[in-house]
Amino acid sequence: MLRRMIIPFFFLLPPGLVMAEEAEASVSAVLFEHILDGTSLTLLPFTPPVSLPFGMTVHFLMILLTVLLVCGSFLLSFWKPALKPKGLAMALEMLVLYVRDGIVFPIMGEKRGERWLPFFTSLFVFILVLNVLGLFPAFKSATGNLAVTTALALITLVLVFVIGIIKLGLWQFFKNFYPKGSPLPIGLFVATLEFLGILTKSIVLSLRLFANMFAGHLAILSFLVLMFVLSPFFSAVSLPFAVFTYLLEVLVSLIQALVFTLLSCIFIKMASTSHGDSHA
Repeated sequence: MLRRMIIPFFFLLPPGLVMAEEAEASVSAVLFEHILDGTSLTLLPFTPPVSLPFGMTVHFLMILLTVLLVCGSFLLSFWKPALKPKGLAMALEMLVLYVRDGIVFPIMGEKRGERWLPFFTSLFVFILVLNVLGLFPAFKSATGNLAVTTALALITLVLVFVIGIIKLGLWQFFKNFYPKGSPLPIGLFVATLEFLGILTKSIVLSLRLFANMFAGHLAILSFLVLMFVLSPFFSAVSLPFAVFTYLLEVLVSLIQALVFTLLSCIFIKMASTSHGDSHA
């Protein structure tokens, strides 16, 4: 569907600018194949795609590979604890300390943050590795799939309700939506907006991650296809921009993992805190 929306745009160009139509279609197919999900994986350029077994999709394979990489790295690095970690263990320890001191402790405090640190560290590392894997030519970006980002956002949404109700109680949790001392009609209206706001925050979490990762791949696609739509000589301009966008995607992968984890931490903290009790 996305291909049908974008490729017809090129037919609006002057006929003299449209060159090498077969090459354009071939490049577009390869790049869209890298962005969109499917049941086959192309390991090397210009090689036949390999069908995945058991009806598995590529994005699902990326998720499984990410889980194996993250779990395997931590297990191998800290199987035998050392006073002075080296190599990968040192890098992972710095990553955990960054999540602890830069995200969890400043928002939740040390006491509650200690309990939540494993979850937010796992969330941050999982999204980061999943984003970075999508930058490899043989792989696909699973975070460019709205279903994947929605599933991650739903985890945060469920925790917001579960932790809020456990911490405050069912009545106090929903009572927080109602502004104290307000007339009934206004209070119910504000409470409804507050409740919808929680759902909207989860939607924003999902769309933010999806849009940034998907848009970056589309930008690279646009620059590369321009070489075949306009002129091969345009590669002197489009290739540097494509490489720059690719490098920018590495930074975006880190930023989006940070933003998703940071906002999730804030939402969970807010849901489990009573009005007027910012240190709960």
